[in-house]
Amino acid sequence: MKTRLIAGCLAIGSVLGLASCENYLDEVASETLIQAENVRTVEELEILMTGAYSGIARNIAFGGNALIIGETFGDLVAINNTGYRNSPGRSSRVYTWTHREEDYGFQAEFLQWSTFGLTNANNVLEILRANQVQTSMPGDPRRDIAQQRGRIEGEARFVRALCVFEQTRLLGYPWGYTNDNSHPGPIASFRSMSNFGDLAYPRLSVRAAYDSVLNDLRIAERLLPENYDPARHLPDYQPRANKYAALALMARVYFQQDNVDSCLAVCNRLLGSGSTYRFPLVPGNQMLTGLFQRTAITPTTNAATRDEVIMEFVNVVGRNVQTTNGAPIRTHYVLQSAYTPAQLGNVNNLSSGPNLRMSQRFKTLASFDRTRDLRYRTLIDTTQAANATTAWNSPDRLWFTLKWGTRGTANLGPAQGVNSNVVYFRSAEFILMRAEMRARKNDVTGALTDLNAIRQRAGLTALAAPPADLVAEIRREFVRELFTEGQRIHDLKRRREAVDPGDRTASPGRADCAAGDCQPVPWNSRLTVFLIPQTFLDRNPLAVQND
Repeated sequence: MKTRLIAGCLAIGSVLGLASCENYLDEVASETLIQAENVRTVEELEILMTGAYSGIARNIAFGGNALIIGETFGDLVAINNTGYRNSPGRSSRVYTWTHREEDYGFQAEFLQWSTFGLTNANNVLEILRANQVQTSMPGDPRRDIAQQRGRIEGEARFVRALCVFEQTRLLGYPWGYTNDNSHPGPIASFRSMSNFGDLAYPRLSVRAAYDSVLNDLRIAERLLPENYDPARHLPDYQPRANKYAALALMARVYFQQDNVDSCLAVCNRLLGSGSTYRFPLVPGNQMLTGLFQRTAITPTTNAATRDEVIMEFVNVVGRNVQTTNGAPIRTHYVLQSAYTPAQLGNVNNLSSGPNLRMSQRFKTLASFDRTRDLRYRTLIDTTQAANATTAWNSPDRLWFTLKWGTRGTANLGPAQGVNSNVVYFRSAEFILMRAEMRARKNDVTGALTDLNAIRQRAGLTALAAPPADLVAEIRREFVRELFTEGQRIHDLKRRREAVDPGDRTASPGRADCAAGDCQPVPWNSRLTVFLIPQTFLDRNPLAVQND
């Protein structure tokens, strides 16, 4: 095994043309800067796994950028702050589909930290294969490598699968772009990297990437425990992934492939096949506090006693999502102060407030029952209107998601989107996923059962009989339930549906949709795929650009 630093940052920051990992290393611990060959204890492996999770959970990785990218490519959000449009760069380039022109920063940050997590996961797997870790305290199962090996391997494989999957969705053309899915996928490596010489490797095909992800997840499902057990696990494990997180990610993979049978089978293993769900839905009137205003480790975090949250990125002050006013997901979505009547006189010229608001297209597609639906009533701020008589669905009535925080005070907290966790997998997504798969298998009773569970939790009446187009109704429920959670563009690509320009057509001179000629963008368009950073291509002679 070659000598290398287990922090996994030596090459990556420079390769992607980004800031170094120095600040992150200071946050974790100076002892991470040791040679991998010197990792000898379970405790030291836990440090490495903590580094992997801390990297991917950052507000510029899975805890922020990935969530925003999934929506800004799509049609459910619109530009709210003209400064966001007039000073293009980062995520606004994604929204206007001009991200290929000059600024790759938003996706490059994500690539930096997903590669960081991936490299640490690879290091853990290589250390385990070398059989160099010893039991530091005989008689303590938490420090016994024989008893922890499987769990640690399962975690490393889960993190690697998560990073490869998300890189594939953002960098590769969608599943089905070529008949055999041989088109280039992620920039991920499956070995540790210590110097630029390690960067000479070809990009995996999308098919190979998905196969590798599914292989890692099948092993992770088998190796990971069902929950944290303080008698068997060190506290480091409590906020991390268990076997159900592996199943949730596996379901997303099959969903993205539109593999009906496999997705259905995995959803059954995840949710359970009885009359109750393994991860019971949070009551409708508690969705805001119970799902989106969680902070730190809760009684149900990776616990035997479960609620709707399957896995969350637990906030660590100073590192993860929503830790400050300037965290990406907060600046994009959170209305921090009410607008004045003068500002609301022309909502298309606002120069303050969050970057994004919910689009008119979202209002149309969701078609909320505004009297009963608790998602409309508690998860969306609809109070900002040009005047008291403005119609509820008018472009002059601004809608803002409350999932990522609301107007705050001098003492900001989780309610304002500061120091809050990010729920990454919750059972509502997979209940609706299973509903669609059941409907497409002509299991109308099962599909209605799952659909009605989501409807009734939201305060709506159960459907006694299926609508004329049951699948379309389930997909409408997806829009109502999962808005601003980062899945919209991926769902459209899965369904091979064009991306509607939405509110982009109402921008000055239609500038926001000029790149696509203000027409629906095909599901396999280059406009919704990132380029590979040139710095990576310069260092890796075997890598290829997307087109």
